[in-house]
Amino acid sequence: MRNQSSISSESCARAQHNHLVLIRRGDERDAEFFLEIEEQTTWENLPPDARQMPREALREKLLETHGLLLSCPGNVFFIAEIMDEKKDGNSQPLRAGLLWFGPCHNAITGDHDGWIYNVTVLPEFRGCGLAKKLMAHAEVHARQEGYSVIGLSVATHNEIARELYIKSGYEPSNILMRKSLAT
Repeated sequence: MRNQSSISSESCARAQHNHLVLIRRGDERDAEFFLEIEEQTTWENLPPDARQMPREALREKLLETHGLLLSCPGNVFFIAEIMDEKKDGNSQPLRAGLLWFGPCHNAITGDHDGWIYNVTVLPEFRGCGLAKKLMAHAEVHARQEGYSVIGLSVATHNEIARELYIKSGYEPSNILMRKSLAT
């Protein structure tokens, strides 16, 4: 992962105006990036009592889960890249975020919906409009795949993401609740 000081401030500004941004289908070159993002996002969204597990155990569970889910038909992830222009005139793509999309079957209703399993933008690229671009890309993909509905889940503490989803037309449909029974 890159740190803030290595990113051209103009890169983010240009990303906001659709310049130098590429959304592409992820592939094996992106496997480690995908896992790092998933690990960080999962850790940040775990309830505090679940953060007792070692990070390595979480990584192992994610590898197993990803192996199962990503091998299922319809699961795909998209990478957002920003072209970072260097002072020497060279530019290189920087991975800035990702979105994981797949099918979701509701066993009760029988509905098949498109599902966003994760959308994450690296901290140094937040505020550039990349999450919005990733979401729009996922909606186009979902329509092309024949879905009439797309859904997602969001942590209740993630107010910025919730606001983005609501502005993008997503409506709350269920709330998961937990209660610790520890004494």
